[in-house]
Amino acid sequence: MNQGLRDVTDSCRIRIDKEGRWYYEGTEIINPMVLRAFCQALQKDEHGRFRIVMEPEVCYVEVEDTPFVVCGIRGDQQVGLYLRLNTLETYPLDPTRISIGENNVMYATLPDGMKVRFTRPAYYSLALMMEQDENNMIVLRIKDVCYPICAAE
Repeated sequence: MNQGLRDVTDSCRIRIDKEGRWYYEGTEIINPMVLRAFCQALQKDEHGRFRIVMEPEVCYVEVEDTPFVVCGIRGDQQVGLYLRLNTLETYPLDPTRISIGENNVMYATLPDGMKVRFTRPAYYSLALMMEQDENNMIVLRIKDVCYPICAAE
């Protein structure tokens, strides 16, 4: 932990569910300014745990799956696709960094290495763009290139 930070985890009790909803002591946080501040202050420590750092305090956060989720897909297959996150940020979709996890949950990895989970609506939007190739593999075609969608390793 950073020197000089006071750990307030016991009194802040923040968690993020698998759909990307944030909760404080069991109550959903809906204030967009608070959510934005928390998202911007969220870090992953050297042990892979998520924490909110707002100097001089740090609060470790319980994360059910991934802290950020894909809420929507933008663009088209001829030009390129973009992921819209629950943080309202948009990232280009790198089809080589899509994987299917346990229980057929779809994930993407962002350019900074952060893994994000697809919500069901985003998953279904992308699934409608997928097809089965001649080898019975599920592929996503973008700009006339087919990318296999594989299970996570």
